[in-house]
Amino acid sequence: MPDKDLEIKRVSLRVDPITGDTYTKEIYNPEKPEKKKKESDAEEEGEEEEEEEEEEGIDEEGDEHMSELPTEVIERLVKRPEDLPSHVIENIKNYKSNLLPLLEDFMADHDQQYLVELDGNQPSPILFKQLLQRLHCFITRPAAVPIRLHDNEEEEIPEDIDTDELMRTLAPKEMVAPRFRWRRSRWLRHCPVALYEGNIVQGKPDLSVGFLDKLYCLSSPQAMEKFLKNPRPYLLPTQPRPPCKISVTGPHMSGKTTISHLLAQKYGAKVLDIERLVQPKIEEEKEKTLAKVREETTEHAIITVKTKLKEQQEAEELERAEREGDQTTDQGETTEVDTETEKGKGKKTEPAPVDVEGGRLEKPPEPPGEEKIEDPKEEADPGEPPITEEKTEVSQTPEASKRTVSPPTIDVDATHPEVVTLVEAALKEAENQSFSLSADVYIDIAEKAIQDTEKDLRKNATGPLCGGWILDNFPQTRDQWMVMVERGIVPDDAICLRDSSENGNFLVRRWYKYNKDQIEELIRLRKATEEAEKLHLAEEERVKREEMERQAAEEERKKREAERRKKIESGEISEDVAALEGIERLSVQAELLDPLPPDGPELDSEREKRKEFEREWPAMQAMITGSTTIEPIQVEIEKRGEEEIFDELITSLEEKFKYHGWEYSGMDVDEEEEDLEASREAEDEEEEEEEDEDPNRSKKKPLGDVNHFCPVSMYERNVLWPGNPECSARYREKVYYLANDEAREKFLKNSQMYLPKKEPLKSPALRLLMLGPKGSGKSLHARYLANKLNIFHIDFRERLQEMIIAKTKKKIGPEYEEDKEEPEEEEEGNDDEEGANAEDVEPAAEDEDKKKEEEDEMEYTEEEEAIKSYLESDDPLPDELMTKILTDWWNTEPFKSTGFVLEGFPRTSDEAKYLAENGLYPDGAVLLNVEDMDVVGRLLPPKLDKWRVKRDKRLAKKNKKKEKAKKKRDAAIEKRRAELTKERDERRAERKAQKGEKDSDEEAEEGEEEEEEEVEEEEDIEAVLAEEFEEEEEEDEEEEELEEDAVDRLKNDLAEVYDNDTNRLADVQQTLEEALIPRIELEGGRKPHIVRYLLSKNLKPYVDFRHSRFERVYAISEKLATKMLRVGYKQPSRFGKWDPVQMKDGECIQPMQGPGYSTYPAIYRGHIYYFASHDNRDMFIQDPMSYLKQPSPKPVVPIRIAVIGPPKSGKTTMATRFAETYGLMRLSLGEAIRQVMLNQPKSTLAMAINSYMVRGQTIPDELTIQALETTLLDMRCQTRGVVFDGFPMSKRQIDLMTQKSIIPIRIVELEIDSKETMVRGTKDRHSPNRAYPVHDSAQILAIKLSNYLREIGEVRKWYKEQHKNFVNMNGNRSKWWVWHQLLDVARKGVSQIQLYLQRVADGKASSVADMCITPQEFEVRLGDFGQYCPVNLANKGELIDCSVNPTLEFAAEFRGHYYKMAGQEELEEFLHEPEKYVPPLAPVKLPARHLLPRQITGVQAKAMFPKPIEIQGYCPVTYLDGKCRYEAIIQGDRELVVLYRDNLYYFENEKKLKKFMRLPEKYWNLTLPHKLPPKKEPIAVTNIPMLGFMEQTVATSINKALTAVGSLKPKYPFLSVTRSSQIYFAYHLKAYNPKSSEYVRKKYKQKLMRFEETCELIKYLGNNMTVKYKDPKARPIDFDFKLNQFMALKGIEPTPT
Repeated sequence: MPDKDLEIKRVSLRVDPITGDTYTKEIYNPEKPEKKKKESDAEEEGEEEEEEEEEEGIDEEGDEHMSELPTEVIERLVKRPEDLPSHVIENIKNYKSNLLPLLEDFMADHDQQYLVELDGNQPSPILFKQLLQRLHCFITRPAAVPIRLHDNEEEEIPEDIDTDELMRTLAPKEMVAPRFRWRRSRWLRHCPVALYEGNIVQGKPDLSVGFLDKLYCLSSPQAMEKFLKNPRPYLLPTQPRPPCKISVTGPHMSGKTTISHLLAQKYGAKVLDIERLVQPKIEEEKEKTLAKVREETTEHAIITVKTKLKEQQEAEELERAEREGDQTTDQGETTEVDTETEKGKGKKTEPAPVDVEGGRLEKPPEPPGEEKIEDPKEEADPGEPPITEEKTEVSQTPEASKRTVSPPTIDVDATHPEVVTLVEAALKEAENQSFSLSADVYIDIAEKAIQDTEKDLRKNATGPLCGGWILDNFPQTRDQWMVMVERGIVPDDAICLRDSSENGNFLVRRWYKYNKDQIEELIRLRKATEEAEKLHLAEEERVKREEMERQAAEEERKKREAERRKKIESGEISEDVAALEGIERLSVQAELLDPLPPDGPELDSEREKRKEFEREWPAMQAMITGSTTIEPIQVEIEKRGEEEIFDELITSLEEKFKYHGWEYSGMDVDEEEEDLEASREAEDEEEEEEEDEDPNRSKKKPLGDVNHFCPVSMYERNVLWPGNPECSARYREKVYYLANDEAREKFLKNSQMYLPKKEPLKSPALRLLMLGPKGSGKSLHARYLANKLNIFHIDFRERLQEMIIAKTKKKIGPEYEEDKEEPEEEEEGNDDEEGANAEDVEPAAEDEDKKKEEEDEMEYTEEEEAIKSYLESDDPLPDELMTKILTDWWNTEPFKSTGFVLEGFPRTSDEAKYLAENGLYPDGAVLLNVEDMDVVGRLLPPKLDKWRVKRDKRLAKKNKKKEKAKKKRDAAIEKRRAELTKERDERRAERKAQKGEKDSDEEAEEGEEEEEEEVEEEEDIEAVLAEEFEEEEEEDEEEEELEEDAVDRLKNDLAEVYDNDTNRLADVQQTLEEALIPRIELEGGRKPHIVRYLLSKNLKPYVDFRHSRFERVYAISEKLATKMLRVGYKQPSRFGKWDPVQMKDGECIQPMQGPGYSTYPAIYRGHIYYFASHDNRDMFIQDPMSYLKQPSPKPVVPIRIAVIGPPKSGKTTMATRFAETYGLMRLSLGEAIRQVMLNQPKSTLAMAINSYMVRGQTIPDELTIQALETTLLDMRCQTRGVVFDGFPMSKRQIDLMTQKSIIPIRIVELEIDSKETMVRGTKDRHSPNRAYPVHDSAQILAIKLSNYLREIGEVRKWYKEQHKNFVNMNGNRSKWWVWHQLLDVARKGVSQIQLYLQRVADGKASSVADMCITPQEFEVRLGDFGQYCPVNLANKGELIDCSVNPTLEFAAEFRGHYYKMAGQEELEEFLHEPEKYVPPLAPVKLPARHLLPRQITGVQAKAMFPKPIEIQGYCPVTYLDGKCRYEAIIQGDRELVVLYRDNLYYFENEKKLKKFMRLPEKYWNLTLPHKLPPKKEPIAVTNIPMLGFMEQTVATSINKALTAVGSLKPKYPFLSVTRSSQIYFAYHLKAYNPKSSEYVRKKYKQKLMRFEETCELIKYLGNNMTVKYKDPKARPIDFDFKLNQFMALKGIEPTPT
């Protein structure tokens, strides 16, 4: 706030002397706006009045701070002396000189993102609103305030109301919204304040409170006041917990002390051993009793001793003769005295029992250490010591004194030896008697110990005030309990350790185990006194017997082990059963390790102690339950360890502070229906539920952590068993559906066991069913799913085939019967073949018969028969077999953890029912629906192909049979022909023989006859053959099926199968629906890739969203979310107002908030999440876990970007789009001035600006930038950001903005050419959307453009050199392309700053590239390594100077210092582990500045003359890298000089120089050898030969010219290639001759360019000329021109000059 404005504000302040409130001038003297003049028309007046009322309403809502003060308050306002102008000016000066520097230093050290800058010229209410608006950008949690739930005006709730009914009554009190009742807490109705203080007190219904969506009942108004003031101390862990007021009792050796100390360690309590505490009191009373006994016994002993001495004197006086008679008399008297002594025994021991505070001394209780055993001698005969002779004589003395003469007086005192002996015996007898105190004494001591313990607790100011004590084995009697109840020090819990074993043998065994040595010693002593030898013999006999028994047992064990091994080997029992038997025998042996002690007095005393406790405990229990509300916790200790007992006790003690579930009842249903009805009425826009949505699984149903699945089945069987809504329960106000009543009982008994504890529940592996008619593509798509999801594919029928194929040797079923080849018919062979193959045919026939017999005789088991029937005739499988097959896929590995897709099961409704009844639930069933035509189209072609193959085989067989028959007939004919021919030949031979006997004439005649006979015989042979082998008629064969008939038959078969499958599938689908198994129905008749796409899409909730399967997200309205956060019913998430879905997509700009921008909140696990769109919320509801795995949002960084460019380049369009999309403030310099004039018209800045405006003068840049600075204090600029529209446009503006620290993150220049500017201006002037004329004529536009071009150079240069944040963008592209590019630039800048702020806040290193850091700022904050790379220096020991790279691309900040790296790899290493490369952990430090190498120029080196050049000017790097050989001594370049350690070095080339700069220590201290190569003297160029001269002068130019000729290969029109190349070569030499002037080179470059263009004519014409004539319209536009140009060059050669 400017000083002048502050001075004016302070001077105008007024104070109310009564209240002390301070008021500004805007409050006590506000300016009232002038009212509009009323028009004559009544309607207009009415409209104006309505408008005024609306304006006034808006003013009242928006400007509550401007409400007028009452007149009486204004009249009493006064001005303070410190508000006088002189005092105000002095105060401002003191503040700026004294306090402001301290504040600036403090703010500089503070995290800058948490510094909020406000405009002090604004009223305080607006400042407060702006501050809240700024705080909303951070992820802050509003303070949760407790809410009173019971109003005094309401009807009082009785205090004796049942807890459950009380919770139901209080839940809807002050409800935030329908469906969001107050939940029960772990305290239930216990007062949290009293419990925190150490007392368990029931709260009162009228003192109930709601806090953080839970309700609490307080016990008193004081507790209510404390809780309302700050409830958190009473609710934070470890609360609620028992205050630890516990009494632990039990029989001897039951472990009371151990359990007490374990509980004390658990709860931080103190164990009070009352027996130990009462011992001093017992000792004190014992001393008093012994003193009294000593006194009485001493007096009595003195009398006794005197009497005894007198008797001795009288006896001496008797005569010797009368001694025998006297002795007899003495014996009688002694007997008499003995009788009297026995009778007077009670009299003699009367002094011992003494009343002490109303109690009789008894045997003292056992010492606290239960492991100690008392001496059995002391317990054997308590209170009855043996009677000595002295006592007998004392008892005789009074009678003797009556019959004898009184002897002379004898003096006896307490020191007399006999008196001392009698007194000691009496004291010993008294000590052996039991001492006991009254119950009051015990309780007094216990009460004092408890008070001391609680006093120590109160020393801790934050701890409980009561509790923290455990009574070890106390109280022990009913009287003690009664006194404790009367005194009001009753413990909260009473624990009794019980031993229910037979005769208490468990504790007896323990007692004997822990005291075995002592007990055996006592037994040994006792038996030694009775019968030592007998005991010895018996012991030996026992040892022998035990040894024999042990040996017999060992032999028996070995025998059983051998038998067990035989059974295992024979397979009668399995290894697991055998191992289990072994474990049982070991457990039996373990029990026998602790034997019972032998019977005797020692054991009897121990059993007596247990019996005494058992007699006393029922009375104590009745006393506890009758006089208090305590229910004793009785724990069975038999065969249980300490940890198990301790865990059970902890569970019992904390049971009252745990959540408990209850059976879902009609009251719960009524509450839900009431809430749903109320929510429908309350919500303005109710989202209609889908018609098919199950109300039991509604989105608004408060289901538990396992969604609608049974938690018990999930925990025990890892199966997603859909719960039955009729078997439901509630736990922590959430509804859980259970599978059956048994599961509900288990859940209600221990709900916490079945629910997730620290992390969300994990879903089991994916299990799917693939169902559909035959031909629907089940196998195809099931294999696709299995490969895609990496799960098992199980074909149920194939699995059955595998189980039976070992016996069938082939697959069975109708589909495989069709594939069997028809058996070949037996063919009749000829006689020769039959004879030849007879031996082969017979064995083959025998083998076939054997196979048939084996198949007929094959014995199948019941399971195999069932499988065979199922595959062949679809008979149902028995349940036992299905259990054996299916359960492994659900319960055993690897199927259990991997998952599977089961194809073809269930096929019937019975099979589906079996799955549901046995809990074998899949995730879902995929149903492929197809039409019968689709099935026929898929299955008919392969079946028809098989039919065709079979038909061809049948036809081939028939043809083969015919050929064989024909062949056989021909063979028979030939055979018969041969026979007939043979007969003919024989006849001829006979005739020839007969002919030889006749003459010639007859021979001639007979020859003719023979010829005729031969002809006839031939004819006869043919006739015989024709007669014998008549043509066989073709047998009537079955008519072959035509292909058309086969197609119809196959179609009918497929249609029948389809109908059967469809009907069964409909029943299965209905059963699955009844079992609540999800079904995914797909149209399987479509193309496979379409079905796969739909399958993947429908399975997305089961696969991609599987980790969110149990999650429930509840959509709420924005109004309700705000209310919940305000009252503290729910808390905001760690994302605050960020959209998690947008964040996952990479969005780094916070979504819009506030009026006019809707948000879509949702509740997930007690937190509220906000979303920018309805679709985003739906995506989050489907899979919240995916969006919560991402890190928390980074700090909010407001966008600050400047868009500049020439006129009409689209600056304002882009800036307006930013403002509309992201809520940024669009600021031009004119807009900044208007904001100041509108919002702060009374400020000095507004007045200064107004003074220029009224004079019509241009406002100076100083005032303009000051207005910009003031406008940037607007909270919209600080929260959302600002986009500068069209500035800065001059170096002057940049300087002023830099002084005010106004630096845009990015400066984006939209580049368009001047022509485009004028075109756009023309279009805008003629645009029909223009409402009014604007000064944008072509002349004005040209002036603006020229001004822009004149100034933009300096702006561009400044930002590129200083802040390196200048971005050039092509403005000629479409506005959408420009917008996306501009948005990408802004997002990258914001994201980089967010990453920087987060890493710096976390103490990590961060990159500072593109962070607008100037070179001067970078130099000031350089770290210990300056511009050298610390990573290379640490890892490689190399000095790499990064100052050669002016950018900050590889720079980073760590601990407030900047470091520069050599490259991206080094930067990543530094960012990963920066501590490794900076002090103090850096392994290498940067050398001192004078020890760093520095490159200098040759001129600078000459100026340092006469400083010599090290190693005579040779390159040290070449010499050392060349292993100091002679060939490596090479002279360095005089221009490549390095100054190091005040020495100069020359280097061969730039590479060697950089190597020396990196490792100077390696190369600096070298010594040359004595023999050096001769120095190279310079030779004049004119003195070398021609070739050398050309090499040194024109070789480079010639090489470049020849390279250009070879690359272009020029061919000038109508010139040869050689001539063209020569001319081009000459032009090139002249164009690039370094000796020529710039003008000459430029001229020949143009000629060279024209020559190249002319050479291109040949290539152009060759590509575009065709053989056929082209119409001129079809030719290229410039074709004719170039053709004429080409023809004009004929006979013309380019000029060489």
